[in-house]
Amino acid sequence: MHARSARRWRLFGVAAATVGGLLALTACTGGTQPGTQPPSSPPVSPCGRAIQAFAKAWSAGGKHGLGKVVDRPRAADAAISSYDAALTVTGSAVVPTGPVAPSAGRCHQAADVTLRLTGAEPWTYRTTIRARQTSSGWRAVWSPQTFYPRLTASTTLRLTRTLPPRAPILDRGGSPITPLRPIDRVGVVPKKVRPQTYPDLARLLSIDPTSLHQQVQAAQPDWFVPVIDLRRSAYLPLRSRLLAVPGVLVDPGTRALAPTATWARALLGAVEPATAATLASAGPLAAPTDEVGAGGLQQAFQQRLAGAPGLRIALVSKSTGTVRRVVLSRAPVPGRPLPTTLSSTAQDVVERVLASATATTAAVLVQSSTGQVLAVGNAPGPTSYDTALVGEYAPGSTFKTVSATALLSEGKLTPASRVACPPHVLVGGRSFRNAELGLPPHLTFAQAYAVSCNTAFVPQAERLDADALPKAAALLGLTADWKLGVAGFSGSVPATSDLVTRAADMIGQGTILVSPLAMAMVAATADSGVARTPTLLPTVDPGRRLDRLPGPLTRDLHQLMRLVVTSGTGTGVNLPGLPVYAKTGTPQYQVGGGSKTATNAWMIAFRGDVALAVFVANGSSGADAAGPVVRAILSGLPAAIYHRGGGG
Repeated sequence: MHARSARRWRLFGVAAATVGGLLALTACTGGTQPGTQPPSSPPVSPCGRAIQAFAKAWSAGGKHGLGKVVDRPRAADAAISSYDAALTVTGSAVVPTGPVAPSAGRCHQAADVTLRLTGAEPWTYRTTIRARQTSSGWRAVWSPQTFYPRLTASTTLRLTRTLPPRAPILDRGGSPITPLRPIDRVGVVPKKVRPQTYPDLARLLSIDPTSLHQQVQAAQPDWFVPVIDLRRSAYLPLRSRLLAVPGVLVDPGTRALAPTATWARALLGAVEPATAATLASAGPLAAPTDEVGAGGLQQAFQQRLAGAPGLRIALVSKSTGTVRRVVLSRAPVPGRPLPTTLSSTAQDVVERVLASATATTAAVLVQSSTGQVLAVGNAPGPTSYDTALVGEYAPGSTFKTVSATALLSEGKLTPASRVACPPHVLVGGRSFRNAELGLPPHLTFAQAYAVSCNTAFVPQAERLDADALPKAAALLGLTADWKLGVAGFSGSVPATSDLVTRAADMIGQGTILVSPLAMAMVAATADSGVARTPTLLPTVDPGRRLDRLPGPLTRDLHQLMRLVVTSGTGTGVNLPGLPVYAKTGTPQYQVGGGSKTATNAWMIAFRGDVALAVFVANGSSGADAAGPVVRAILSGLPAAIYHRGGGG
């Protein structure tokens, strides 16, 4: 049956709040004039010292420190521990303030108490600490009123924490990508579980029955032990079979979810029950029982999206639970939505295209005129590793776009310059060969770029300075300082005086590393003629305009990249209508550090105001593995998205 209220279940395995942790305090004193002595503090009476000692012991957590400072240490320790547990206190600071008021054999002093609460702002209030002279010396006097002035022997404190709805992540049009969607929490009640429960759930939900059995064994009989949370669309087909399994209890709820489990999963992250790792970065207003951001934007902007919980502390009767007085009330503060530049239209297309991918595949689309990120896809999914943004790979011949920029901008070659394209060539004693077979021995530089002739490029390293490639890379936007709001890799293009390394770098096979987003930004620069840093979160960091390419260089890059599509290695993306410009890449890498090699596949392209990069791990070639992905994405995008400002 379905649980009727969230109060009916408890998450198993959540650690109890730490009781009475130490809160460090610092004191500030005003300066004194040179040559003068600071005023001396008035002497503290023995009664006042007893109050200070008790305040210090309470601040330190009480345990093992109350025996010599309070008249009833066991009662004080038990009561403080009980109140701390009820309020989920993680630390206390008790500071005596004002004068000590003496009387015969007694005294009292006001004290400011600050309690750190799990998943909430601290609670600060004022109480009174009393002390008296005993046969063992001066001791603080314990009573419930010492902890909080309105407490009595028949009352206690109760904390209720209320979470506001989580704010959504928005697409570029302001529509929620991650609204609250219905989910169903599938769990079991240990006292109702039977031996067949474990194999039945393993078959229906593909869970580890051994792990579940261990959790059930460690739980209390009437606890709710969570098994899995399912989207409503995934739960309904299984509903009748799940409810027939002994011990299963299903609790409906909501969670901030993207349209599907794979939709930009690595970029957006997820919202899940807190773990030690996610709780550590969730901020002071998150509690172990919360659902918090896990990975991506949901984790990076947890505090913004989650808002602040509401808090109610009430004085209640111990015997009946009746509320006598509300002593603190804070309304929940809703989270703030997070606008992004993502196009739901473009992301939908990327998700459909990558749905059938079995190899690690990444696709990134950006708007060339602004550098705004339109779509980020990673496959196979759902995956939490954002290859598209943080993957570090050799770019292969897509880097010839950078090499060509260095040669063209320094006047070493023009698109019409004649270059040799032999089957292999020696540079600095190392042999380089062409991946493509049967290439003409003599070509124009534009043709050599189009057919990806390695041997036409590597000898040009001798004509370039050690820093020529880093300069050209920076001109196209590589290696810039990015502020995406999440991790991103803008590339590494080191200068080198070693000729062999520089020759290998010319074809993206040396020391060069890039991410798919970095290469999408190269394509965007070639398209628009202006290098920019990428923008993902326009209200957090709108991105920066970097360099404008010289007009002739932009025209030359357009000529080279268009020739790839019309008569080179990228003819598979030569779509009708708006022209496509592209460059393929097929870098080799060593497998397991041995002599065996494999290849990855790349293609960068632009069409209209959309630039993209596609990476396929272990792809046979850029043309054969990445090319079909590029073609499918470009074919699937609506015409309006290609126009400047279209965006989708």
